[in-house]
Amino acid sequence: RHVRVVGHGPLMKALLVEPSTFLRTVIGSIFARHNIAYDAVVNGESALAALAEERRDLLCFSFELGDMRGTDLLREARQRGLLGLTTALMLTSRRERAVFAEALAAGVSECFLKSDLNSFEAYVEQWEKSVTRRLSGRVLLVEDSLTAARFYRKVMSGLGLDVFWFKSAEDAITSLAQQDYQIVVTDYVLDGFQTGLSLIRAVRSQPGKKGEIPILALSALGSASRRVDLLRAGANDFVNKPVVAEELAARLGNLLTLRQLWEQLEAQHELLKEVALRDHLTSLHNRHYLHSAWPHTLARARQEGLVLAVVDVDHFKRVNDEYGHARGDEVLIAIADLLRASCRLPQEAIRYGGEEFLLLLPAMPVADALRMAEELCAQVAASRPAGLQMTVSIGVSSLQEGDDFDRLFARADVALYECKQSGRNCVRQR
Repeated sequence: RHVRVVGHGPLMKALLVEPSTFLRTVIGSIFARHNIAYDAVVNGESALAALAEERRDLLCFSFELGDMRGTDLLREARQRGLLGLTTALMLTSRRERAVFAEALAAGVSECFLKSDLNSFEAYVEQWEKSVTRRLSGRVLLVEDSLTAARFYRKVMSGLGLDVFWFKSAEDAITSLAQQDYQIVVTDYVLDGFQTGLSLIRAVRSQPGKKGEIPILALSALGSASRRVDLLRAGANDFVNKPVVAEELAARLGNLLTLRQLWEQLEAQHELLKEVALRDHLTSLHNRHYLHSAWPHTLARARQEGLVLAVVDVDHFKRVNDEYGHARGDEVLIAIADLLRASCRLPQEAIRYGGEEFLLLLPAMPVADALRMAEELCAQVAASRPAGLQMTVSIGVSSLQEGDDFDRLFARADVALYECKQSGRNCVRQR
């Protein structure tokens, strides 16, 4: 008796061979949860008849089937050519090592205890995702055979990939310089004077991300030394010709997934770096960023000039004491917003610590920097940050021959001290 369960979306087809009505129901519900259509039969002969009618993506059977063992079913099905690349899973209630050894010898992919159907379901879920996954991206396919190229393009397009085909390494290298690709698939023997080995070396010599593109090599030349040469040159994986569609799809999927995971890891790393270099309160770059970026800033400043302005919030401690730290934070955020708005790239505002900010003003004449500082003093006083009457003092200094950051900052800090001595809410230069 056959039972068909249909889910939604693209379906994989399974054949379940299980004498127990209860287990057929339980396992059938697992298949249904993971969008796998299935037929259920109760013994080996019925299973062979069902496989003769229609090949399945997944064969799941018990070790004991009544009329034969599950391992006998698997051997007979393979002998009759009924399975192809079908994945075979076996369930058993027997824990003997000999049973598992017999199953693996017969060609079973995985064995599961009937008392541990959670592990079985976890496998089924992962299997279904892997065989139905859709990929995305551009493939640089380099293959001199039109017949083979058509086959590869059909497989890749079916996975959701955009394929760009070239017959020679020379043309592929030209395209690589002009376009972005997510993966390279290349044969060893190509049109022209260069081989797939030359192409792989050319890819790996590309600067930046292009030099890190995953590469899948293909070859009908079965020499182990040839495979080693391709891998040493930088190929990530290798497939022997003639290529099986399912193997090609699996290897492409694995390479692209690994690349995607690596890019996600890199993006997370960059995000963590950016978080570490920003002040959590104002979102301005912080002291750590300043010191890490200073060598580049100084090198550019030697050519273009640089003005440093040290901005200090007047009587800030009084705000914290009288209104609380939350109100003080509001003041700092508001002033930081004013400083940020006043800067135009490559100018930058930095929270240096506490109530102190820095303005890096490259390629700006000192007279313009002083006017900008005066305007900032007026803006802060007029804006009443956090509803309070606040002012700032600003010390200004320009980069001199032989200055490092400490010398430049020290002069601006002296100018800031003179502001404080002069009654605050003003600008001084050193």
